[in-house]
Amino acid sequence: MKVVEVGSFAEASRQNGTVKSVMTKRVNQLEEHLELQLLQRSTRKLTLTDGGTDFYERMVLLLGQLEQDKSAVSSVEWGLTGTLRVTCVSSFTSCYLAKDLCDFQEEHPELCLELQQHDRFCDPVQEGFDVCLQAGRNISNVLEKVDLFPLSRLFVATPGYIEKYGTPSTPEELIQHRHAHNNYINPDCEFNFVDSNKRTKTIKLKPLILANTISMLHAAVMSDRFMALMPTFYVEKDIANGHLIPLLPDTQIESPILSAFYRRSSFVPMKVRILINFLQRRYSKFPPWDQRLLESRADLSVALGGRTEK
Repeated sequence: MKVVEVGSFAEASRQNGTVKSVMTKRVNQLEEHLELQLLQRSTRKLTLTDGGTDFYERMVLLLGQLEQDKSAVSSVEWGLTGTLRVTCVSSFTSCYLAKDLCDFQEEHPELCLELQQHDRFCDPVQEGFDVCLQAGRNISNVLEKVDLFPLSRLFVATPGYIEKYGTPSTPEELIQHRHAHNNYINPDCEFNFVDSNKRTKTIKLKPLILANTISMLHAAVMSDRFMALMPTFYVEKDIANGHLIPLLPDTQIESPILSAFYRRSSFVPMKVRILINFLQRRYSKFPPWDQRLLESRADLSVALGGRTEK
């Protein structure tokens, strides 16, 4: 099944921790046992035969039922075992997820949890992850997506920058300012702004610093020479201690959603379901860092999506 999912013997062998020759031999032995050709091989790709497609679909159903039966007889406390492979964007991993997943593992001490960070869109099926936490649209018919929370963002600058260059009062005035920008996430540097009257406008900026890491953006902003659009989970403490000033509080920037992506199946493994439930409880659709910001800065209600204090 892994060969079909990833599309090659080499990648399937890597993910299963074996060598290609062993994987190839196993498939050949299965074909001999079934007296049926499962895969059409060429130098460029592998293709399921009609018989292979039918066999694969039956195995998916059978393994799903087996996993369900195993879950049904697991401990009442839903103790998890085995390995859970998770990936997430690096900025959120370092700020929150790494620590929170330690709490999750403590709740399930027999579970081995593997966490990787990637600042790109990961395919859990192709890359062998159980859950990928990332922003993006689901354009695959083999993946499921569960939205977790919005990645609220604010334009921020230091008091030193504002003293030198002033404060923009409208989105249009941002064009006159010095920007650092993550061009991996938004290569066009275009932003959609929604004001308190729900009117939307698009502004294109010309940044002077381009980077694909949030640490570089933060360093550029803290130099007093640039402003940048930053996620609230990353700058909440800087705003609270006065090191950074949120700009345009009466305007909301359209925000991506952090979602959990996993393989579509008639049965979702228990470890995946329990992890997603844990993340939903831990962060909610109005995550704690945004709540804390709003408690200290009620003027950011519009910028944080029109929310009010709870």
